[in-house]
Amino acid sequence: MAEHFNIERLMDSSGRVDLSDIDWSEVPKHPMTPEAIRCLRYFLLTENSTFFYTKALMSTNAVYEEPEIAPFLCVWMYEEEFHGRAFRRFMEALGEPLSPTYRRDMFLSRSPGERIDEFGQNMLGKLFPTHWPGVHMVWGTIQEFTTYSAYQALIERIDHPVLNKICQRIMKQELRHYAFYREHAKRRLQRDPMTAKIVSAALKLAWTPVGDGMCSKEDVLHTIRFLFDGLDGKAIARVDQKISELPGLEWFDLFTKFAERHNIRRAPDAWFPRNFRAKKEPKADAAEPALFDAE
Repeated sequence: MAEHFNIERLMDSSGRVDLSDIDWSEVPKHPMTPEAIRCLRYFLLTENSTFFYTKALMSTNAVYEEPEIAPFLCVWMYEEEFHGRAFRRFMEALGEPLSPTYRRDMFLSRSPGERIDEFGQNMLGKLFPTHWPGVHMVWGTIQEFTTYSAYQALIERIDHPVLNKICQRIMKQELRHYAFYREHAKRRLQRDPMTAKIVSAALKLAWTPVGDGMCSKEDVLHTIRFLFDGLDGKAIARVDQKISELPGLEWFDLFTKFAERHNIRRAPDAWFPRNFRAKKEPKADAAEPALFDAE
């Protein structure tokens, strides 16, 4: 993987995910289990919660100190919004429309922990203005890599021809998002050992998987089980291993600990439209060497 993220290349290749050739009439022709539909609804909600994370990051010094961050956030929020819209369109074609107020409802029903985090981030950002942006960069790295892994699992476990096409296009953008966060996280962790200490403390205190807090705990646990088989699968350990490669985060095992705490185990075969387990398991991180070529 290249060591320098090219922001100009990102800006030139950015845009809404292309759905112009999607035949939406094909969507309901392929079976979907209730468990799969529940998982897709979770994807839609988490993709559309990007705005709330961006709002927190925009309050840090990094936005005006580092010239790459402001343009990245513009691209990131725009592309993520259209990821959510792609899922909404798919759900509508499936006959599973969402309420027009789903985003407001999600925000108003977010967990008390999420509300405390919002207050805490604002306060800690003022107490540690130099180091706190590093927390955001590492947090974004974890969530983007987890999301990318989740899209791989959606293709593998649902194998819906229309959904596969949508996911593959979204994954190319998610790889670029991950690459940006990972490089900026690495820079900040290498620049100052104190940043790694503050990042580690923040992660151990408050990190939970993407979507937790904005969606119900039951939906979080269902989605992790559906996508990753919890402690019985390999994906959770792979996320932990990838994050532990960052400087000062060799200890990272929080996703595994989350799964242990909630005893998340293998999902039943009946949850899936097809027996995906009969297929050969895909190679881990097969796309990563092409991070900067994912266009």
